[in-house]
Amino acid sequence: MADSMSELNSDEYELSTIHESVTSDSHTGSSSSLPEYPPYATTDMLGRYIPEADPDHPRAISLLRKLSKRATMLRIQLGLAASVAILNTVVWIWATATHHLDHRGVGTLFTGDCTTTSTTNSLVHLLLNGLSTLFLGTGNYCMQILVAPSRADLDSAHSSGDWLEVGVLSFRNIFRLRPRRLVLWLALGAISTVLHLVWNSTVFASLPFTIFVGAITTSDFQWATDNWNASTTQGSIRPMNSTDHERIYDLQGRARNFTWLDKLSCLKLYVDPLNTTSDVILVAKNLTSAQNNGSSLVQGWINGLTSWDYANFWVCGGAQKDHAHQNDYCTLDWALSLASNWTIATWEAPHYQEVEIDYCLIGGQADNKQRCGFHFSAPAMSAVSICTLIGCVLIFLVGRTQKEHLMVTLGDAISTFLENPEPLPSDEVTIDDRRLHASFLKRIISGRTNTIVSPKPAPWSPYSSLSWFHAMSRQRWLVSYTFFLAGFAPVVFCLIYVLISLSNQGISISPSELWKQGLGQPKGFALIQGPWRVGSSFSDFAQQVLFTNGLQLLVSCAYMVFNNILSRQLVADEWVRLLTPEEKKPLRVSQPRGLQRSTYMLSMPFKYSVPTMVLFIALHWLVSQAIFLVQTTVYQSGPASSRVPEKDNSRIGFSAIGILLVVAMLMLLILGLLVHSAVRKYRDVPFGFPRLGTCSAGISAVCHAPTGDRDAHLFPVRMGVVTKGQVLGPGDDADWLIMSTYIGLQAPQRGSVIVQPLEEKLRKHDIVRASGDLDEEGLLAERQRHSLR
Repeated sequence: MADSMSELNSDEYELSTIHESVTSDSHTGSSSSLPEYPPYATTDMLGRYIPEADPDHPRAISLLRKLSKRATMLRIQLGLAASVAILNTVVWIWATATHHLDHRGVGTLFTGDCTTTSTTNSLVHLLLNGLSTLFLGTGNYCMQILVAPSRADLDSAHSSGDWLEVGVLSFRNIFRLRPRRLVLWLALGAISTVLHLVWNSTVFASLPFTIFVGAITTSDFQWATDNWNASTTQGSIRPMNSTDHERIYDLQGRARNFTWLDKLSCLKLYVDPLNTTSDVILVAKNLTSAQNNGSSLVQGWINGLTSWDYANFWVCGGAQKDHAHQNDYCTLDWALSLASNWTIATWEAPHYQEVEIDYCLIGGQADNKQRCGFHFSAPAMSAVSICTLIGCVLIFLVGRTQKEHLMVTLGDAISTFLENPEPLPSDEVTIDDRRLHASFLKRIISGRTNTIVSPKPAPWSPYSSLSWFHAMSRQRWLVSYTFFLAGFAPVVFCLIYVLISLSNQGISISPSELWKQGLGQPKGFALIQGPWRVGSSFSDFAQQVLFTNGLQLLVSCAYMVFNNILSRQLVADEWVRLLTPEEKKPLRVSQPRGLQRSTYMLSMPFKYSVPTMVLFIALHWLVSQAIFLVQTTVYQSGPASSRVPEKDNSRIGFSAIGILLVVAMLMLLILGLLVHSAVRKYRDVPFGFPRLGTCSAGISAVCHAPTGDRDAHLFPVRMGVVTKGQVLGPGDDADWLIMSTYIGLQAPQRGSVIVQPLEEKLRKHDIVRASGDLDEEGLLAERQRHSLR
């Protein structure tokens, strides 16, 4: 690539040198034997010295040129998309055919060491992000091509006094797309939306969770002679079914084999519901069988049958009797502070009491570090496979529609208008009067404005500098930042929600404490409540997937808005730089010919696109660590590791510091764009001129090269002023701002009257029912009439 660019630069220097040499010789007339060369770049003249300047010469048809053809690029995009789709489909078929699926359509790929599982999960998600970026990139490429106008689209719009936009994603263009292209564009957008919502949830890791049996007993239970089955009141046991009763009663006989733990060790073990694997007997210090109606069993329960975020509430139950702390979450620090006087409040209504714990007896334990699982969702995999296959078909159809040349870049539009200039418009054109009466909301939705752009004589009034804000109108800035705020609001709402949730549970929300909670780390107190609380069914799980990935979709929408603003500013910069008098610039086009440059991007150069992509990839990662699915695989207590798959479920976890960082990063991106727009400047151009770089009518207005400059579209060009009939011929004494290779182009001078593209507000008397272009004589008369106004 570097060699190709250096070769191109040397060719441009050689062309410039040869062109100036031969034209200066032809003007000096130093020798009658020298041929007379025109003051324009032509293929006939320069092709003798630079074969690449002739688009038909074999040396001009290089491999780079072949690869940069849009048809070739679309084949490459189709090949990449097909590779991703085939890989997804093969993995989906293999996974569902070789692994058992539960009632939610979730299968287990393997269970084992948690460190290995975590590493595998990270690597696979890195691969998934790469594949999704690759596939969605091909779709975005096709969507940008579909929304680009053809020359016929531009001619149709210009004939009605309207225009389309070039080089950017534009709603103005979308509403004028032909039905076939509109359907393809909408279909690709729908596919991208579905993939954003499900792709990251096709595989996921799980945490082990144990359902264990707990009991509170009297201090003398080890030598008491009562039978729990006969002496225990029914209200002492939860839940109320015979199977659970038997498991609790069984503790009485098994207790002799249990291990003794002091209160501090017991609190450390049971305060974390994801680290507990054994049954437990809590022995009271202040209660005997005689004081408990002759029964040594005070309370019994099956822990974890509901959900694991409440699985440790019993640990701090005695301290939660205080109304101020009744909703507080039982954290490790709080639990350890209870060690000296650990009390648990029983819940049996007739005998509600506080039991002071003396010590614990625990059963056999398992190693939870060897119980982490790596799973896949068959429904999510099937959705991704089907969507990617449909996407391949759509990309193929996009390739079939590209029979006409589309204006993808600014250079494409300049090239087509220089090669086949439009007839110069009259001052009065046929305009759809509905544009005048359209509501503000309708103009916002359609991207239309009640203005018209056409070449008119006016004083050249440049500003020494204009900020990059002027690349877009105020209306477009308003719409763009409305979209930004619409996407920003749900993230702020999530932040407020989690901070209130943590505060209500007695969790400190100071920055240092939030940082200690970490990113993407599941915590019992950091779980979303409400309608998506527990994902124990397929529908619940699907809703959780859509909710957690919804923020990812908002980030992608924010990226599109951000990218569109920056693209408009950069296209405007490319447009303004064509006024630079020191040098002519080769046109950057999507299908290069002659000395045109192939485009290495559709809208933004690498120095902008790469940092922007990296920032938004980081933002996507932060979102994935801020709102995430927490999948649990459930086991029975003890070392046997018996699974209870019907109790598997999922929860939506959150990281408060992660959401806070997402909010901060979004604010930095929004403010950064504003600061960048204020600092960067367009130099020495009139007000409103920068935004004409995306306006097809404004581009067309300067693409009226002198008659002899017939090959201007193949060579480096610049904008400048020509005088005295060089555009309209004899009788035209106006100065014109044009795009040309003409060696005599002059820089526009402040205050001089120049025919230039101007944007004017539509008025009712501008609307004419009769249409048609004026001939040259009529146009000259119109220009003279306008100059006398």
